[in-house]
Amino acid sequence: MSVNENSGNRLLQLATTEERPLIIDWHSHIYPPEIAAAPEWRGDCPLTIEKLLDAHERVGIDKCVVTNPIHYLKEMSDREALDAIKRWNEYAAEIQQRYSDRVIVFTSSIPGGGSEFLEELEHAICDNGLAGVFINSSHQGAYPDEDRARPFFELINSLGVPVMIHAPASSFGEECMRMYRLTSSVGRPFDECLAIARMIVRGIFKQLPELKFIGAHLGGGICEVIGRMDYAYELGDFAHFLGSYEPKLIDNPPSHYLRQLYLDTVSYHAPAVMCGIQTVGAEHVVFGSDAPPLLPLLPKAKQLIEELPISQEDKQAIFSGNAARLLGLSLESMRSR
Repeated sequence: MSVNENSGNRLLQLATTEERPLIIDWHSHIYPPEIAAAPEWRGDCPLTIEKLLDAHERVGIDKCVVTNPIHYLKEMSDREALDAIKRWNEYAAEIQQRYSDRVIVFTSSIPGGGSEFLEELEHAICDNGLAGVFINSSHQGAYPDEDRARPFFELINSLGVPVMIHAPASSFGEECMRMYRLTSSVGRPFDECLAIARMIVRGIFKQLPELKFIGAHLGGGICEVIGRMDYAYELGDFAHFLGSYEPKLIDNPPSHYLRQLYLDTVSYHAPAVMCGIQTVGAEHVVFGSDAPPLLPLLPKAKQLIEELPISQEDKQAIFSGNAARLLGLSLESMRSR
């Protein structure tokens, strides 16, 4: 058994010896104050550090990963986007220092943005002490599997920090999803699923098997379609009528690489969470609520995990053990705070 496995087992033992399980929420968003004050929020934006901490205190969340969903970068030029990320990094470092017992804060980036984005990313991690990176599953028509994004993933891998992928506010095909909030409920997971699928078949996870990669919203449905991806890979020339599978950049079926990834539990549907657990294993699933912004759903997100038909050990791994391992946290120190 490796040192990491021993450490992970020790974390789980510490977490399960107490009555109340420790909880790390992997999925919560806030904005810098000036973005939260934008007119469209009508003076009541849920994406503030104050509302996050209040909601989590009431429900019993011990610590949370805080990210900026960077939805507002979609219409910006590269220079404007870089300036906005720098502003977020300043604020992120400030709140991580101020609330160090409650939050772990990630920087944001654009994978194919180029050298200046990489420099700012390295500065945020190495100098500002931020704990990971948040990216959108697509940005202005570009996906993170593209060649110009490879230096980004190589840098993340060398830094040893997690990278979380999350859908933008909307993406391709959004004109078909403007009714009944389908852009949010259906379009965003579609974009995440497509991005992860592209990264798998384009060989990113083959090239970087140690990459700490977390898919929001259970990977947007990737666990449901992975069998179809496997047969597309395995049928070879028999399935020529489905299109080409060249150049072949992976040596194993796509499901092999999917099991290297982590998924958060934001889906609000227990059968979907069970599908994720059965696909990648409970040791690769982290608890998430998406609150903020969806603050009313926070108790439901927690209850869903509590009621899953899995062992208490697996529940504790999902609630905090797996996240602690990814982030290099000690559950023992969290207990003693």
